[in-house]
Amino acid sequence: MFLTIVCISILYSFLHYISKKKGRLFVYSCTSANSDAATRVGASSPCCADHPEFITQNAQVRRLLAQADRVAESPATVLLTGESGTGKEVLARRLHGRSPRRRASFVRLNCASLPEGVLESELFGHEKGAFTGAVRQHLGRFELADRGTLFLDEIGAADMRVQLRLLRVLQEREFERVGGAETLRVDVRVIAATNVDLREEVRKGTFREDLFYRLNVVPLKLPPLRQRKGDIPLLIEHFIRRLAAQNRCKIRGLDAAALNHFLAYPWPGNVRQLENALERMVILASDSLLREEDVPEEIVHWQDEEESDLSQRDFKEARNSFERHFLCEALHRHRGVISQVAEDVGLSRKSLYAKLEHLDIDYQHYRT
Repeated sequence: MFLTIVCISILYSFLHYISKKKGRLFVYSCTSANSDAATRVGASSPCCADHPEFITQNAQVRRLLAQADRVAESPATVLLTGESGTGKEVLARRLHGRSPRRRASFVRLNCASLPEGVLESELFGHEKGAFTGAVRQHLGRFELADRGTLFLDEIGAADMRVQLRLLRVLQEREFERVGGAETLRVDVRVIAATNVDLREEVRKGTFREDLFYRLNVVPLKLPPLRQRKGDIPLLIEHFIRRLAAQNRCKIRGLDAAALNHFLAYPWPGNVRQLENALERMVILASDSLLREEDVPEEIVHWQDEEESDLSQRDFKEARNSFERHFLCEALHRHRGVISQVAEDVGLSRKSLYAKLEHLDIDYQHYRT
């Protein structure tokens, strides 16, 4: 608990320094210029209406998206990994939307949402009379995705029988419906996703090694939100703008106290949890400015329930997150002018350059 308190104290010190230094309330407003600091990757794409944009200034995510855009042009199978809520389906839709298959179907199936027997039928289809209740022919997701993209979410939940059939269709591009004898050929680009360690599942014998290598042609790993906290203010602005429009209300943003809680919280549910929390706040808001009392209880009081088991690595990660956010704010205020930023934060230009390199911050992005 001591390390948790120290981390939060660092955060509060940073926020207090910024607000006191500039003599103004530290508020992220939906009408502010903060959106200029966001990299809305894909916003200029002719197919951007077909897939959500990423809101990020994080160098790691931007490199990941650049890799994804290069991969999109190829027919290669892609394996997306990362915790729940990090945006794996968003990235899958982006890959499809920037691929030569963009005008064909994007078909999604969550492998963990269906029982074993049903999953096989949903993937490959079945013939009439194939089993009790099969009163008509059913087309599977592979057929529906022909010439398009099939996104298999939570692929680690597939049983061994389904894994074997998936291996065959990835190798041979052909399969039979359940209860059928006709061999069907398909042209499908497969994107799989998982929030578990498939290598560990292979070691445990619950996932086929040959299928893993077939899926893992191009691996892309999305980082959790706690490792990209500099994006939280940008995501807040993006979601509030959209949620306010959907609910036909005027929300200016968050006050300093509310923002403190959002920056301190570890977000185990990642971006999806952040969006859900903001949606609840917007719907229940009694004022145009979201305040500390509007923040959900589980976010305000998470420290009280957190076991004090932080390691030294956790502390360094938290400190880096706070420093990254602090410097990104300074870069935004001074439009990326290093001499002004260095004077503002009390560092030499040499030290500032070293810190920016260490935190993987691209100061050129803030120049206008």
